[in-house]
Amino acid sequence: MGVVGALLFVLALLLSIVLHEAGHMWCARWSGGKVTEFFVGFGPKLWSFRKGETEYGVKAIPAGGYVKIVGMTDLDEIEPGDEERALKNKPARNRLLTLSAGSLMHFLIALLLFTFVPMLFGLQQSTNTVGTVSACMVPSGKNAGSTTACTAGQVSPAAAAGLVAGDKITAVDGKTVTDATSMVDALHALPGGKVARITVLEPSGQTKVLEVKPVGGATVTETNGSTGTGSVIGFIPGTVQVRQNPVAAVKTSGDDFWISIKGTFQGLASIPASIPKLFQSTVDHSQRSTDSPVGVVGMAQASGTLFQQGGVGAVLLLVAEVNVFIGVFNLLPILPLDGGHIAILLYEEGRRRIYRLLRRPEPGRVDINKMIPVAYVFLMVFVCLTVLLVAADITNPIRLG
Repeated sequence: MGVVGALLFVLALLLSIVLHEAGHMWCARWSGGKVTEFFVGFGPKLWSFRKGETEYGVKAIPAGGYVKIVGMTDLDEIEPGDEERALKNKPARNRLLTLSAGSLMHFLIALLLFTFVPMLFGLQQSTNTVGTVSACMVPSGKNAGSTTACTAGQVSPAAAAGLVAGDKITAVDGKTVTDATSMVDALHALPGGKVARITVLEPSGQTKVLEVKPVGGATVTETNGSTGTGSVIGFIPGTVQVRQNPVAAVKTSGDDFWISIKGTFQGLASIPASIPKLFQSTVDHSQRSTDSPVGVVGMAQASGTLFQQGGVGAVLLLVAEVNVFIGVFNLLPILPLDGGHIAILLYEEGRRRIYRLLRRPEPGRVDINKMIPVAYVFLMVFVCLTVLLVAADITNPIRLG
């Protein structure tokens, strides 16, 4: 089943990249430009056909795709008669739309997936039932609640009290709870180390009252996403799959898209500091951090686990998040990314307008040849990081629970 999830992710990601290139092509044609090639993959040509002035086909290495637009940059050679259709000779707004179309397509894919997955497949929603009970816990300190550093005799409060999967918690120390939010908040508010009473409705329908002694944690995550001190007893709430109506799904889509945007910038900012740790864990095979960067191999592995846990919907949500990341990454103002070309275009237009206001002659185009060394450095760093991520994902993958 994990293989099915991985294949679904790879196919969806490849389709996303094809749509990225299709976005460039559609906008270039809409602007009056000429598109001569549209290929899936790179390397030797396997198969192709021609429709109109464009050759469509498949190449041997399925690592993405490309579209060839006449006059994309000043470095492109233009055949006689194609000067008027060269993209570089089109109005700035048309060039800007064509250059941005790839990232806009990724954002559109993400928004559609964030909208339709909750409607068609539903979202996992935590409940006030017991899902998984931890066998043991670290009693205090910054790792409170962890089951990885557990030693003999450190039985979790939940296990010691007799909580089992399927029990529904209806009250915590006399306070009624009706859902996951009220349950988690009530448990976190308990004083650590002091006995508390928990009212439980068993799957059989019988009610029981259990005594539990919570563990005080230095850092716990509240239901609103904030962190602080609190108490835990050592279990994971159960979940149910809930489908959303269109109105709720649209709101969820906007929220998830914004969260993914913020997460992407945070992830990009953390990459430089994470590379030494990633390299070290890859060399000595030490435990890899769960917030470590992952490549395509790692995401495919994760999608296999997600498929087993949450089905097709869970994999498609991962695809949506990856599309957001690619869309943002592609807009970084660095050549040869689309964002680098956009930055040059905006700089040229801004400079041209200033010169016009000052009644000075047109300043002309930026010499892209001067930017090529920067592009080569970026490509070298990108290739090295990609190789490191592939090696890390294969030899020391992140294990999802």
